[in-house]
Amino acid sequence: MKNAIERIALILIFVAGLVMPASAQDKLTRVRIAYPSGGICCLALYGGIQWKIFEEHGLQVEIVQIRSQIGNMAMMAGEIQYFTGIGPASVSATLRGMQSRGVWFASDQLIYSLMARPEIPNLRELRGKKIGITGLGGTSHVALQIALEAAGENPKNFVYVVLGAAQMLPALETGSVEAAMFSPPFDFYAKKKKFREVLDVGAKVKMPLGGLTTMLSTIRNRPDEVKRVLRSLQLAKQEVLRSKEKATALILKYLQVDKEAAEDTYEALKKTVSGSGVPTHEGMDLIMKSLQAAGQFTDRKVAFDEIADDRIAKEVAKELGYRIP
Repeated sequence: MKNAIERIALILIFVAGLVMPASAQDKLTRVRIAYPSGGICCLALYGGIQWKIFEEHGLQVEIVQIRSQIGNMAMMAGEIQYFTGIGPASVSATLRGMQSRGVWFASDQLIYSLMARPEIPNLRELRGKKIGITGLGGTSHVALQIALEAAGENPKNFVYVVLGAAQMLPALETGSVEAAMFSPPFDFYAKKKKFREVLDVGAKVKMPLGGLTTMLSTIRNRPDEVKRVLRSLQLAKQEVLRSKEKATALILKYLQVDKEAAEDTYEALKKTVSGSGVPTHEGMDLIMKSLQAAGQFTDRKVAFDEIADDRIAKEVAKELGYRIP
């Protein structure tokens, strides 16, 4: 594991050398941010770099893509300072002893759609049939169960089939499953093939999508740095909402989809990224519910401040004009 972390450090140092001249680098605070996978949840991060918002706040941000487990270890070792996302993986690591907290929400709402084959007009007709999901007990599975209950359905009336994200659309096309869970931009391609949305899961579940996690020591020892990072991300998120043209160009560049899919993804994203960035009790509670549904921490009552710290995000939000209780 030490070797893995050392490799990450070397990659980051190499990336740093490509970002800007040494004279400019010396004037900025170097910050390393890791992310597990590219997607719409990282658009604020991409925007902060692309639009030089981090630089305007005195930050030289280096990003690297690594798996959550390695990211947690690298953050504990001090090789990275932040990891994008607040979800079951990061919260589980915190509850198992990692001295970390979720400090910012990219969104307070998931973007998931339950798409069905054309012959399935509604949830009632889907009862007893197969639904493709990415993992039992994971975020998408638990979110779907919560949304089904909110729609008046019993989640036990459906059959869940675990598939990889790339397998969802082919499985739906062949009839291996009668419905599947999609998020942008993949839901766009499902709709284009005439599959129909039978449940807007994201509208029913206030669980966060993306965000930022860091160590308690970073919050305590470098609060000004944390504040500049969060402010940059929040401003980038605002710019995504403000400019469809710039946001669509960002999606095209980083998600590598066609223009039509990028524009559709942007329209879906607009509905979910308007939040203040402040971690919410409801969102963290739903993450805990997803973990407990997977059989983890079932005998433990977890307080909000054990897994999240909203103080700096609140400061930033108030300064940017959001109404914060």
